[in-house]
Amino acid sequence: MENYDVLIIGGGLAAYYSALSCRKRGLKVALIEKALLGGTGIRTGALPVKKLLDSFKGREKDRESIKLDLIKNWNKDIKSLENKIENDLLTSGVDLYFGDGEFLDEHRYSVGDNILYGKYIIIATGTEPSSIGEIEIDNEKIITHKEAIDLDNIPDKIIILGGNVEGIEFASVYANLGVEVIVVEKEKFVLMGNDEDLVKPIEDKLVENKVKIIKGIGAKEAYTDGESVKVVLEDGQVFEGDKVLVTLNRKPNFPKGIERLNILKDKTKIIVDENLRTNIEHIYAIGDINGILGMAHVAIQQGIAVSDHISKNKPVYKHYSSLPRAVYTFPEMAGAGYQEEDLIREGIDYIKGYSYFSNTWRGWAKDIEEGFVKILFHRNGKLLGIWMVGENVSEYIGPLGVLLEKNITVDDIKHNLIIHPTLWESVLDAILNAER
Repeated sequence: MENYDVLIIGGGLAAYYSALSCRKRGLKVALIEKALLGGTGIRTGALPVKKLLDSFKGREKDRESIKLDLIKNWNKDIKSLENKIENDLLTSGVDLYFGDGEFLDEHRYSVGDNILYGKYIIIATGTEPSSIGEIEIDNEKIITHKEAIDLDNIPDKIIILGGNVEGIEFASVYANLGVEVIVVEKEKFVLMGNDEDLVKPIEDKLVENKVKIIKGIGAKEAYTDGESVKVVLEDGQVFEGDKVLVTLNRKPNFPKGIERLNILKDKTKIIVDENLRTNIEHIYAIGDINGILGMAHVAIQQGIAVSDHISKNKPVYKHYSSLPRAVYTFPEMAGAGYQEEDLIREGIDYIKGYSYFSNTWRGWAKDIEEGFVKILFHRNGKLLGIWMVGENVSEYIGPLGVLLEKNITVDDIKHNLIIHPTLWESVLDAILNAER
């Protein structure tokens, strides 16, 4: 039996950052992955989708040549990611074990011929797509993001079930790959939870790229019919495509043997306290498996925070209300804090202001034609939210969460220098343009 300070179960972003952070604090660490390193975020979800979309930015006229180049090099590119992750972990001194292991008890985990003992254990096994209702995933015709990112099997026509972030990002990817795309969203709006003025430019661009968007009607059934697959909507309409991408539901990847531990959980998650510990004091659950927020940057933050809690007994600090987030489409949408519909629902009195990138000095210099900043603040001046739509706006929002957490006011922004000429001046312009 090999003894470790920390056993980490899972090989995604939460596990990766937790393992590296624990090693930097001098802890002996083992990471166990049942299949391939990288998890959803790096191998089959967020990062690959962003790479595909980035390939087309500013080069839409070369769409076919970009597509051929991506197909030719895609598997090699994904393999290079796996190699980087493995090299980073091994170089830092993390011991890697591959195989579908299981808990033996509260401290021991079996994988292959190895029995590993951990003083602390971190569960970072994530979630995976699941079938819903009469729509059963077969991973061939009715697929998940794992198959959707396989560029060796690009369909001519795809039906995407779900106008959520995943569905709309894949719609953008496939439209730029020249695929005929239909999006089916049972709600009245796509990208629910976001203000209409932020979503409209994204939806307009999809329609411009010939994506058909059906809203307010859910999918009742999907089934294969020969070489094609058919989707039946709740109103009886039937659509036919080469593949159906399901983005509607996910289920937790509970590690084998967890029932031996009597860890508190429900059907969707492992239950944790404010320090991401389970009811067993030395066992933690981080990332999607704890059900707090299914976002990669949340998983990263939790992985680092737990290593600090184990090594330094530092409380896990989390402030998710000001969490920056982004939708990687054409154009992108990104920001942090409240949106208008949140403020209206909570009855918070607010003021809003807009500034278009095309009206800024740097926007003129860069010939930017689209995109804007929307700022929301309380009548007392407290900053409530900053949101942007435009190309690459996800790159601008890193520090926004900190600004909101520190209760920055619009006067604080006005009284500090913003370098000229930059697109960040649009934040100041949006404040100046706001109606008081």
